[in-house]
Amino acid sequence: MKIATRIRLASGLFFVLAAALSVEAAWIALRSQKRVEQVGEELTQLSQLSDLELFALREVGEVADALGGKDPKARAQFVSFADQMRALLGRCRSLAHGKEEKEALAAVEGNALLLERRGRELLDRPALPGSNPSFAGVDALEAFLDGPFRQSARTLERLFHQGAIDRAREKARLLKETATLLVPFCFLAGLGLATLVSLWLAQGIGRPLLNLVESARRIGRGDLEAVPEIPPSGDLRDLALAFRQMASELKASQEKIVQTERMASIGATAAAVAHGIRNPLASIRALAQVALLKPGPSASTTDTLEEILHETDRLDRRIRQLLTFAKPLSPRPMVGSLNALAETTVPSLAKGEGKDVVIDLSLNPELPLVRFDPAQMEQVLLEILANALAALGERGRIRLSSGVRRDGRVYLEIEDDGEGIAEEHLPRVTEPFFTTRPEGSGLGLAIVERYVSRNGGEMTVKSRRGQGTRITLLFPSATEGSNGAQHSPG
Repeated sequence: MKIATRIRLASGLFFVLAAALSVEAAWIALRSQKRVEQVGEELTQLSQLSDLELFALREVGEVADALGGKDPKARAQFVSFADQMRALLGRCRSLAHGKEEKEALAAVEGNALLLERRGRELLDRPALPGSNPSFAGVDALEAFLDGPFRQSARTLERLFHQGAIDRAREKARLLKETATLLVPFCFLAGLGLATLVSLWLAQGIGRPLLNLVESARRIGRGDLEAVPEIPPSGDLRDLALAFRQMASELKASQEKIVQTERMASIGATAAAVAHGIRNPLASIRALAQVALLKPGPSASTTDTLEEILHETDRLDRRIRQLLTFAKPLSPRPMVGSLNALAETTVPSLAKGEGKDVVIDLSLNPELPLVRFDPAQMEQVLLEILANALAALGERGRIRLSSGVRRDGRVYLEIEDDGEGIAEEHLPRVTEPFFTTRPEGSGLGLAIVERYVSRNGGEMTVKSRRGQGTRITLLFPSATEGSNGAQHSPG
C-alpha cells in the first residue's frame, strides 16, 4: 500500500473517531435537552393542579347562585366548570407514574364526580311554590369541598410534585453517569485507535525503511549481497525493488571493473608474450618451407615438415587473436549491407576442414543498410563460422539468414546443427579464455562480442546441448543521409 494511502487512511480513522465522539456528544446533549423539556412539561402541567380547587369552588358557587336566583346562567356555567374539571383530570392521568400517584388521582377523580353529582342533584331539585330556597344542601356541598375534596387534591399535588422532582433527579443522575463513563471511554478508544494506527504505520512504513537503511549500511561496508526485504505492495515496494536493482547493478559494475582490470593485465602480458613468440615462429616456418623446397626429401620428412607448417600457422592465428584482444583497433564504420558481407565471406571459408558441410543462405533481398567496419565485421563472421564448423561432426548444415525485426533493427543470424552448448556454460561463452575445446583459445566469441558492440550492434547466443547453436547479430538500420562511403564487401 502506498505511503500516501496509509496516511490518508490513518487520518480517516482519526476523523471517524472524532465524528463518532461528536455524534455521541450530540446524542447526549439531545437526550439531556429532551429530558429537561420533559421535566419542564411536567412542571408546567403540575402548575395546573391548582385549578382543581378553583374549578370545584366555582362549581359550588354556581350552585348557590342558581338556587338563590342571582344568575340565570349559573346552571350552564356549572356544567362548563364540571367539564373543565374532567378534562383537567384526564390530562393528569399522563402525569401519574407510580401506584401511589395513580391512587391519589383516582381519589380526586372520585371526589370530583361526587361533587358534580351532588351539585346536579341540588340544581335538579324542584322548587315548591311559595317556599324559600334551602341552602342546607349548599352548606353540605361546601363542607365536602373544604374537607375530602381539598384534602385529596392537595395530596395529589404533593405526590405529583415530589414524583416530578424525584424523576428529574434520576434523569440528572443518569446523565451524569453517562457523561462520566463517556469521558474515559473516549480516552481509551482514542488511545487504542492511536496505538493500532501507530503499529499499522510502523509495520507498513517504519519497518521497511529501517530494512532499507540497514541494507544501505551493509552495502556501504562492501556487502553487495545485502538486498532489502521486498514489501508486498505500495511505494516502499517500488523503492525496495529499485534499491535491489541498484545493488545488483553496483555488483555487476564492480565485477565488470575487476574483469576489466584483469583483462587489461592479461592483455598486456599476452601482447608481450605474443611479440616474443612471433619472430621465432616465423623463423621456424621459413626453415620448414626451405626444407620442403630441397630435392629428395623422404615421405616421412615431407609429412613432418607439412605438420610443422600447419601447427605454426595455427599458432600464428592464436597469436593474432591475442594481439587483437589485447589491442583492438577502433572501428571505421561505413554504410554497407550485411547480405553482401555474408555472400563474400562464406566462399572464402575453408571447405569445411575436410567435412561434408552445407552452408545455406536465406537472405532478405530488401534488407536495409547498416553502418559497420567491414574488416572487423568480416573477422566477426569468420570467427562465428569457424566455431560453427568446429561444432559440427563429419557432416552438418550451417544456415545464414537476414531480416528486419519489429523494432526496426536489422539482424544476421548464423545457425548450426552441431553439438550445441551446455546450459551451464552458455552464460560464459563470451568470457575471455573460456573454452570447452582443448584446441580452442577461448578468445573467438570474446572478440566477436567486442567488435559487434563497438560497431553499435548486439549479439545474442542461444543453444541447447545436442540441438545446435544460433547466434544473432543485431544492428540499427542506417539513417538516411548517414555519413560514410557506401561499402560492398568484396
